[in-house]
Amino acid sequence: MFFFAYVDRVNVSFAAADMRHDLMLSGTTYGLGAGIFFIGYVLFEMPGNYILGRLGARLWLSVCMIAWGLVSAGMAFVGTGTGFLVMRFVLGVAESGFYPGILFFLMQAFPPKLHARVVSYLIVVIPVASAVSSLLASVILHLNGTWNLHGWQWLFLIEGLPSILLGALLYHCLPERLEHAVWLTEDERVVMAGRLAYLRASRQSRSLDLFLGAFRLPIVWKIAVVFFCISFVSSTIHFWLPQMIAHAGFERHNVLRLATVPYFAGAVALLISVKRTGTVTDNRRILSALVTACLALGSMTFIPSLAGQGALLTLATAAIFVILGLMWGVPGRFLHGVQAAAGVALINSFGNLGNFFGPVVFASLAGSTSAYAWGLIMDALMLGGATIFFWKLSRKGSVSST
Repeated sequence: MFFFAYVDRVNVSFAAADMRHDLMLSGTTYGLGAGIFFIGYVLFEMPGNYILGRLGARLWLSVCMIAWGLVSAGMAFVGTGTGFLVMRFVLGVAESGFYPGILFFLMQAFPPKLHARVVSYLIVVIPVASAVSSLLASVILHLNGTWNLHGWQWLFLIEGLPSILLGALLYHCLPERLEHAVWLTEDERVVMAGRLAYLRASRQSRSLDLFLGAFRLPIVWKIAVVFFCISFVSSTIHFWLPQMIAHAGFERHNVLRLATVPYFAGAVALLISVKRTGTVTDNRRILSALVTACLALGSMTFIPSLAGQGALLTLATAAIFVILGLMWGVPGRFLHGVQAAAGVALINSFGNLGNFFGPVVFASLAGSTSAYAWGLIMDALMLGGATIFFWKLSRKGSVSST
């Protein structure tokens, strides 16, 4: 499910070159469209959480999947820049309730000590979905001209359809209550029922003051700033990677094949990094990955070799996915219970603002005579700031276990 969510989120990057040409979209409009998805996402994430609690995961996740599948397929019929922006915003609204719903479901299914690792495995889906979407795009775009539709129109139509079908199937397959899942043994049902009973009792005892208390913790805002910087950079790579490769002179279908390399490298690096977890080792890995990504992106502007630039971009992308996976284990070290829910929501929302500003700022910088050089330098500076910030936090023990 999360796989198709991400496919429908980032497939615009693989349609961008042809779509921008056919609709006469400027780089600024495209960058705003890539980022405005996250404005809709952030604005409706908290209401989506409320609706989830009222309707239940089964119905709400199904509705979300069908809704964003329809919107994603509807992108095929966009004819103006304004329509492009509106549809990207609506897509963010449609998808906003899904990821929190998935996390809610997983947090119930697994004990707290496994939450960080489970979320890391979920994040592995992001580079895999991006890589597979790139390969699919290289095939689907060959349909250009079929039934008088452009290749990018076929891309949105074909990749939106599975989400619609899977959303309908999900409603029939997902249990209303997790302890009723058919894949559990009788002993597992008993354990699950006990865990869910405890969680329901815990939710009933929550106080609003305790919930809001997480927003008053300086450490929550500090971690949110780090997430903002990381999201700022990761979103520019997601939405501009194919165009950066094309700018180097590669033909369209070779661009889409080459774009898979950084994503597969990111998936492998993340899987390796989550095998062993620990407060001290995770902090060191996060810092090492931050420094690696910062230096790799900054060095790209000084390397004339295309192979060297590709290697550095692959290294930076892999490092960023390692950071994203390990960082989600940090909030659980100092937040517990209801404060964890509030803190994670704040961190995720603030990070998604970085996802908005990243493509927009990169688009404005990419309009210069130096092409993408200034955008890459900006990304390196953002990661440099995140490195310093996280280093100070880890040095003071703020992000250590409590």
